[in-house]
Amino acid sequence: MSTIHNYCITGKNFNFLNNLDINIILAGSDGKNLSDYPDNWIKDNNGLNISNKNKNFGTLSSHFWLWKNKLKDYSDEDWIGINHYRRFWVKKDNNDIIVSNLSDNILREIPSGENFDALLPEKIVMENLKFSKLFKKGFQNYIRKPSLLFNRKKISIELHFDLFHGYKYLSEAAKLLDSNDREDFISYIKQNSFHGFQIFVSKKKIINDLYEKSFDWIFRCEKRFSNEILTGYGKERLYDFFAERYYSFYFEKYTKTKIWPWVMLHKDMI
Repeated sequence: MSTIHNYCITGKNFNFLNNLDINIILAGSDGKNLSDYPDNWIKDNNGLNISNKNKNFGTLSSHFWLWKNKLKDYSDEDWIGINHYRRFWVKKDNNDIIVSNLSDNILREIPSGENFDALLPEKIVMENLKFSKLFKKGFQNYIRKPSLLFNRKKISIELHFDLFHGYKYLSEAAKLLDSNDREDFISYIKQNSFHGFQIFVSKKKIINDLYEKSFDWIFRCEKRFSNEILTGYGKERLYDFFAERYYSFYFEKYTKTKIWPWVMLHKDMI
């Protein structure tokens, strides 16, 4: 079996992360007092970096650091796993995973006999989201399309983005994609589900290609939306939310994917 080189992206200091035996990347290091964080954590303001963009780029500042400073140390066939501080890849479905036994359950090797290019989380289905949250966040859009109140199956990736992150931002951003992806992505966001959270396990050569395509697009988006007022949780990390949808699209279009178990730690656990 092949070893997975695991990374965990976090913007906060949680003691349990030091016991997991994985690489920890501190997102947005540029704006933090680094003496408050363990010395062995990777700081994303070293080397080639966009750490100062973390406010609007979110985890992308760490993805960029990994792309520009670390991927070169791996061979094309090496497997790399991306985890977040509350979301981790695990060996198998297990409802009993807590902080104290997390390290023993983390997925550290690629299962033998499996044929895939990428491990992804189960899709988020738009119509399954809580109606109260959808209505509260997207009141103005429900006014535009009141039929949504009666048929939630019409809630697409694009409309969900309109509700939570800015009206027509995603559809405008899609127009900035390269011609190889533009029309496919525009069709993709008409669907009603996607692989969220930007967690994945894949080979270095695939991740490198993902980063090349996505960051080229994201920087074009940054120029397009530079005059927008990006405040509040839904808009502040706009480019991170763009990338979250694109990552799902990329893996589905360009790779053979497999759904794999992962665990989300509740806030009261950490």
